[in-house]
Amino acid sequence: MYQTKYPLLYLKKIFSGQFFVAFVALILSFQTLNAQQRTITGTVSSSDTQETLPGVNILIKGSTQGTATDIEGKYSIQVPSSDAILSISFIGFQTQEIVVGNNSIIDVSLEPELSALSEVVVVGYGTQKRATVTGAISSISSEQIRALPVPNLASTLQGRAAGVSVTNSGAPGTSPIVRVRGIGTVGNNDPLYVIDGVPAGGLNQINPADIESIEVLKDASAAAIYGSRAANGVVLITTKKGQIGTAKVTVDSYYGTQTAWKQLDLLNRDQYLDFGRDLLANGGEPAPQRFDDLGEFANVNTDWQAEMFRSAPVQDHNIAISGGNESVLYNVSVGYFKQEGIMRGTDFERVSFRSNTDFNINDRISIGQTLTFAYSDRANEPFSGGRSQIEHIVKQVPYIPVRDASRLGGFRSPDRVDGSDPENPVLNAELKTNRQQDFKILGTGYINVDLYDGLKYKFLVGLDIGIGTQDIYTPRFDAGDFNFQPFASIQQNRTTFVSPLISNQLSYDKTIGKHTISALAVLEQQTFKQSGLTGNGQNYLTNDVRVLQGIQNQTTSGNKTEYALISYIGRINYDYGQKYLISASVRRDGGSRFGPSNKWGTFPSLSLGWRLSEESFMADMTAVSDLKLRASYGETGNDRIGDYVYQGTINSNFFYNFAGSLQGGSTISSLANANLRWETTIMKNIGLDLGLLNDKVNFSLEWYDNTTEGMILGVPIPPSLGYDGAPVANVGNVSNKGLELTAGYRKYSGDLQFSIDGNIGFVNNELTSLGSGNTIFGPGFQGDQMTFTEEGQPIAYFYGWEMDGIFQQGDDISQQPNASPGDIRFKDINGDGTISDADRTKLGHYLPDFTYGLNLSANYKNFDMTLFMQGVQGNEIFNLLRFHTEGMTRLFNAGVGVLDRWTPTNPTNDFPRAVSGDPNRNARASSRWIEDGSYFRLKNLSIGYTIPSQALESFSKGYISNIRVYLSSQNLFTLTNYSGYDPEIAVRTGVDSTLGTGIDYGQFPAARTLMAGLQLTF
Repeated sequence: MYQTKYPLLYLKKIFSGQFFVAFVALILSFQTLNAQQRTITGTVSSSDTQETLPGVNILIKGSTQGTATDIEGKYSIQVPSSDAILSISFIGFQTQEIVVGNNSIIDVSLEPELSALSEVVVVGYGTQKRATVTGAISSISSEQIRALPVPNLASTLQGRAAGVSVTNSGAPGTSPIVRVRGIGTVGNNDPLYVIDGVPAGGLNQINPADIESIEVLKDASAAAIYGSRAANGVVLITTKKGQIGTAKVTVDSYYGTQTAWKQLDLLNRDQYLDFGRDLLANGGEPAPQRFDDLGEFANVNTDWQAEMFRSAPVQDHNIAISGGNESVLYNVSVGYFKQEGIMRGTDFERVSFRSNTDFNINDRISIGQTLTFAYSDRANEPFSGGRSQIEHIVKQVPYIPVRDASRLGGFRSPDRVDGSDPENPVLNAELKTNRQQDFKILGTGYINVDLYDGLKYKFLVGLDIGIGTQDIYTPRFDAGDFNFQPFASIQQNRTTFVSPLISNQLSYDKTIGKHTISALAVLEQQTFKQSGLTGNGQNYLTNDVRVLQGIQNQTTSGNKTEYALISYIGRINYDYGQKYLISASVRRDGGSRFGPSNKWGTFPSLSLGWRLSEESFMADMTAVSDLKLRASYGETGNDRIGDYVYQGTINSNFFYNFAGSLQGGSTISSLANANLRWETTIMKNIGLDLGLLNDKVNFSLEWYDNTTEGMILGVPIPPSLGYDGAPVANVGNVSNKGLELTAGYRKYSGDLQFSIDGNIGFVNNELTSLGSGNTIFGPGFQGDQMTFTEEGQPIAYFYGWEMDGIFQQGDDISQQPNASPGDIRFKDINGDGTISDADRTKLGHYLPDFTYGLNLSANYKNFDMTLFMQGVQGNEIFNLLRFHTEGMTRLFNAGVGVLDRWTPTNPTNDFPRAVSGDPNRNARASSRWIEDGSYFRLKNLSIGYTIPSQALESFSKGYISNIRVYLSSQNLFTLTNYSGYDPEIAVRTGVDSTLGTGIDYGQFPAARTLMAGLQLTF
C-alpha cells in the first residue's frame, strides 16, 4: 500500500541507506568483471589554427555508439575495450582513426581537408564520392547559399554553376528563368527540380536557409536516371539533417532596405508641352485643349518615377534546432521572410516550417521523414490595359497630379482635353488588389532495411500538395475620362495540386579488393492531379463587398487535369581502385500524356572515367593530386507538353439556326495524333578534372553536344479540312553545343585563409530541322512579330527590319512611299527595290555567348568577407521600353532623348522626327530597338565579424558558442551599356518563356539592397 500510494517516497527510500550501498556495490562488482570498459576523454582541435572544434563526431568504429565535442572541443565516450577504434570526423577536415590502447585521455589534432575528392556528392537516388563521379555535376553548398541572401531557391544558382543561366525578375515572389545548357525545345525548357527525392514545384515556398546542398545534373550520365523529365537538366535539392551531438540552436536573421539602382530621364512638364505640339503638328492634328491653359495644373510637375519607386524593407529570420545521437537525428526550423517591392503595390511574404528526422531502430532498420509546411502571400504587379506599371510611369502626363480628392477613389488621370490616355500607376498600386496566397505541403517518409551484406532496400513515399487562391479586386473609381471603373470587379481563382510518389529502391554496394560495385534498381510511380475554379462578378452598389456574394453578372468556370508516370530504373557503377570507372543506367517511363502507340520511352546512358593520377607513370608528378578524364553518352526526354494534346478536342461553343431558333452544337476543333511520342535529347559529354597541390588548385573542363529529336510542334493543315487547331507531331530537331570551364584556388592555412572560384559557360543554339512544322513566330508588336524560329538559326531570334539612317531633305524615298524627311530609312535586304515584309531579317538573340561568375571568400582571424560577381556577355535585348520613351507615334510622355529628334533645323541621324500616326512606321520592330544586353554585376558583398570564443565564454558562460555580425549588399553596382532600367530581363507575365524571353516591355527591375545580419549558435 505504501509503495502504491507514495511511489516517489518509496524510490527515495530505496536509494538511501543500505539499499544505496548495496546498489553501488553491485555496480562496482559489475565494472570489476568488465575491467576493460572505461571512459575516454579528450579535446579536438585544428592542427592549422590550434583552435578547439565544437561539434566534432566521435564514433566507435563498427558500431553506432558515438558522441560529439562540446563548445570547448571536449568529449567523453565509453569504450568497450582497448582494441576499440575511435573515428573522429568533422566537415572540412580529414577523418582520423585512433586505437584506444591503454590511453584514457586522447587529444586529437585534425588536419584540414584540402582535397575535394572525398566530398560526397548527391546524385539521383543516392550519393557518390566526388573521386568516382563520371558525370557533369555542379554543386552548391549550404555555405555558398547563405553567403548570398536570396528569396528563392533558383536564384542561388545564378553564377554558381557553369552552363546554368539564371535570369531573375525584380518583382518580389516571382520565379527566375533557369536554363541548363541552352534551350532544347520551343516548349517548356524548365529543369526538373527534385527535393529530397521528390520531383516537385513551388520553389518560392522552399526556404533557402533549409538547404544543405544543390546539385545540377547536366549530362545524360547524371540526369538520365530521371528519364523522361531530364532533357532540360535536373536540379537536386537536399535539405538539412541533424548530426550527432548535443542540441544546437542557430539563429540567422537580417534586415535591409532596397532601392532602385537606376531611373530614366523623362521629359518634365514644359519639355512635354513643346514635344507634344511638335508631334501633333507633324501629324496634322491640333494641340489638346489643355495645352493652351493648364489652369489648376499650372504649377504641377509630377515626377511619376519618384511617386512609384520607394525605399523598401526586406527581412529574413530563421531559427533551427538540430542534434541527435546514434539512435535519432533531428533538424527542425522555422523561417519568416518578407520583402516589400521597390515599386508600390508589390510585396512577398513567406512563413515556413521544416522538420527532418532520422531514427535507427536497430542495426538493420532505420526510418525517417522530411516535412515542409509553407505559406506565402504575394501582391502581384498590376497589368492594366495590357500595359505594365513601368509603361504607365513613362507615358504618364507630367502636369497631371497623382491625387484628386474630388474624384471617386481619390486619384487623377488625363481627360479628353489632355489628348492622352495613360493610367495612373499609383491608383493601380493602391486601389486595385491582385494577391496570390499559396499553401504548400511537401514531405517524405521512408524506411531503410539492410537485407544482407551490402544489400539494402528503401521504401519511400512522397507527397507534394499545393493549394492556391488568387483574389483580384478593382473598386469603383473615376480618375478621368480614360481611367474609370463604373462597378466593383471581383474575381477569385482557386487551384489545388496533389502529387503522390511511391518509390521502391533496392541497392547493392560491395568492395572486394580493388573492385567496387554499386547497383541500383527502382520501381516508382508518381501521379499529378490539378483542378481549378474561377469565379467573376460585378457590384454596382458598393466597394465594401469584396467576395462573390450578392453581386451581378456572376460567372464560374472550372478545369481538371490528371497525369500519371510509372518508371523502371536500373543503374550500375563499377570502379577498379578508384582508377577505372564505369557507370551505366537505364530508365523506362510510361506516361499518360502520349499517344497509345508511344506511351513508353526508354532512356539509357553510359559513362567512362579514367583517373590518370592513380597510374604509376604519374607517381613522379607530385604536384598533380588528381587528373581524371570522363566521357558520357545517353538519352533523356521531355514530357512537359501539356495534358491531352495527342487527343482530338471538341469545341461546344457553336450555334446553328434550326427553323429560326439558335441551337447549341459541338464539333471537333483539332485532329488527334495517336503516334505522338516523347521529345528525346541525345547528350554527349567529355570532361576533364584536374587537381594540383593536394587540390589547392582545381580545374574542370566540359564539352557537350545535346541534340533534341522529335520536338513537338503544330503541323500545318489546309483550311479546307475544317479544323481550327493544327494537330501536334514530332517534327523538329534542335542542337545545343557548348564548353564549360570551372577553376578554383584554396588557401586554408595561416591567419589569412581564402578561396577563389570562377566559372564560364559557352553555348551555341540552333534549330537544325523544322520538318513539316508550322512557322514559329513569337509575341507581336505593332502588327509585327518580334521573334522568329526557323531552320539554321537559334530558337526565337529577334526579327525585324534593319535601320539604315534617316531620310534627309532631297533624299530618294521611292522605296518607302510613305516616308518624309526625318523618317527612318530601312535596308532593302532582298534587293527588290521595295521595303516590305520580305526585308525582315535576324537582329540578334537573347541567349548570351557566355555566362560567368566569380566568387571570393576570405577570412582573416575573426573577420570574413565574401565577394560574388556575375555577368553575361554577347546577348541582345529587344528594348520595347524604348518604344514607349522614344517611339513618338502618339501623344504620351517620353524620354529626354527625343529632345534631339530630327527637325528641319536639326537634321540628326540618331532620332527620327516626331509625327503622330507614324505614317512611315518608324516604330516598327527593327534594329532601332535592339541593344547589347551584356552586363557585369557585383552581385553580393558581405563583410562579417565573429566574436572570439574566449570573449563569448566570459560573458555567456558557455551558453552561446558563436556570434557573427555582418553587413551585406546586393547589386551594389552594374556595368552595362543597356539603356533600360535593368539588363537582367526576365519574361513578362503572360508571355511565352521560350519565344518571348529577352523582350523588355518594362519589366520590374532588380533592386540594390543593403542589409545587416546576425548569426547566433547556442
